[in-house]
Amino acid sequence: MALEMYVHPVPDTSATGMPPRPAGRGRRALVLVLLVGVVLALVGALVNVVMVGRLERIDGAFAGLSERPAGSPGRTFLMVGTRPGVAGPDVPWLEGEQSVESVMLVEVAADGLSARVDTLPARSGVDARATSGRPSDTVAAVESWTGRRVDHLVAIDWTTFSRLAEHDGVDAAYDYGSGPAAQHAFLGRVLEGALHQELRKRPWDLYRVLSTTIDGTAVDDGWSVVEMDLLVLSLRNLRSYAITYGVAQPA
Repeated sequence: MALEMYVHPVPDTSATGMPPRPAGRGRRALVLVLLVGVVLALVGALVNVVMVGRLERIDGAFAGLSERPAGSPGRTFLMVGTRPGVAGPDVPWLEGEQSVESVMLVEVAADGLSARVDTLPARSGVDARATSGRPSDTVAAVESWTGRRVDHLVAIDWTTFSRLAEHDGVDAAYDYGSGPAAQHAFLGRVLEGALHQELRKRPWDLYRVLSTTIDGTAVDDGWSVVEMDLLVLSLRNLRSYAITYGVAQPA
């Protein structure tokens, strides 16, 4: 009786030295990766739209301005800090009753790795301009007194900083009506808790910081969503130790 020999076929490894993988498996993996990417992009876009939709806008922040100072390589923001209630004259171009707590120029370097915060002193007269007339009057007064061009106008309720401190477990107390030194020390402690390296690795914490900030902030109506997204992206490596503070000087 003859013995029958069964020989298993040898896989073709002539091209790669490895047995060929089923083509369908690779295609399915690629489709899955693309699908996940699309879903994440849609979620990110939706979150962006929802958050920006909550942002208060300041109309006409630069209307009618002429003969303005030349721009700087980085970006300069006029930040009007407000306090709720009627502790002082109301800022008419903001919703609700808001009085001026501080007026600051925030200059961000072109590379986004450093920033400087300069408080405008009372002698500049900008506080009074902020509570009378249009927001563009405030911008004009700041540019005239400092000789520095303002790229965007931001108004932020100072209670926002206290909420950020609470989120990050920072012991940062502040008394309304404090001078520049106390304001700078308070901001420094708050930003030290908010601008840390691990924040980029914790999406929920990043969302919470942005959400809290947006709820207490108003920006000029000429600041597009794309510009704001690019700003956030450019500041991803900014740390609190790279932020310096001072008092603005006249031109």
